[in-house]
Amino acid sequence: MRRNVIRIAIILGILAITLSLHYMILPMPAWLHQALHQADLHRRLCYIPIILGALWFGLRGGILTAAVISAAVLPLALRFQGPLLSNADFVEIVFYFAIGVLAGILVDMKDRERAKKERLEHELESAERMAALGRASAGIAHEVRTPLGSIQGAAEILAEDFPADHPHRPFFDILSEECRRLGRVVDDFLDLSRPISLDREEVSPGALLAAAFEAVRSLAETRGVRLELQGEAGGRPLSLDPHRVRQALVNLVLNAVQSCSEGGVVRGSVRTERGWIEYEVSDSGPGIALEDEDRIFEPFFTRRKDGTGLGLPLARQVAVAHGGSLLARSRPGGGAVFTLRIPFAETREAPP
Repeated sequence: MRRNVIRIAIILGILAITLSLHYMILPMPAWLHQALHQADLHRRLCYIPIILGALWFGLRGGILTAAVISAAVLPLALRFQGPLLSNADFVEIVFYFAIGVLAGILVDMKDRERAKKERLEHELESAERMAALGRASAGIAHEVRTPLGSIQGAAEILAEDFPADHPHRPFFDILSEECRRLGRVVDDFLDLSRPISLDREEVSPGALLAAAFEAVRSLAETRGVRLELQGEAGGRPLSLDPHRVRQALVNLVLNAVQSCSEGGVVRGSVRTERGWIEYEVSDSGPGIALEDEDRIFEPFFTRRKDGTGLGLPLARQVAVAHGGSLLARSRPGGGAVFTLRIPFAETREAPP
């Protein structure tokens, strides 16, 4: 902000000097004024602030600076009584705008190319990180899955020796459930570390959202969170991977429920238009902290003690695999909103 203020001050300073030469405001010898006007330096110097405005502020800066100079010299152009093309000040006004537009376009193009380069570098870095993660995941799966399966099997066998009302039976149930939870974490880790292959089917987008809400309903009732599904659960069948999309939606709804305190509300909606399916999941929780906006989709990043930090990255990976996107924003008044957008291929109409 401070840098922009300094740049604007420099442009205004140069404008003041050049325009004072147009109107001969600065005190200087008459012969010097005459020499400057004969050489048209007072007009040529006006290109400097225009070019600076375009370089520092792009197309809008170039046009705005040209407009300010043109408005300032317009009274001089209107005093000329001869043919329009012989009006030097009017011709210069045309060139002012031409230079401002041309320089601004070139600067904006350069800025877009730089932003594109930075985005590609970020994607390449992310791909390299995911490749390294994938190489490590194979060893982790082998080292964790085998003993985890043995522990779960042993716990289930030992639990058969204790009836349901035995005081030690709950411990075996907890052990089995935690083994299953760790197994799901390993599966999520593996899914995140390798490319997703899609198995498209014709399925109703609304039915997938309803199924995701139903899968999380038990947890929501336990936490005292109300689920609200807006719109119809049916709809025209569209081509997408139902298992992957449902998995992504479950992760979004689960994240929303876990973000709410007792009495909170989680809402979900779906709509299709112009070749896109747009799911929206919102909650009444605390929203997304400003410092977390750039990190919430990073693997293993979470603010919850019981979170794995894999749900949102997996949901985003599903969206990207379909050629879509997953966006997050804080809602005015509190809460977060996640928007999952997926392009769909037109399919045959559902049979009557």
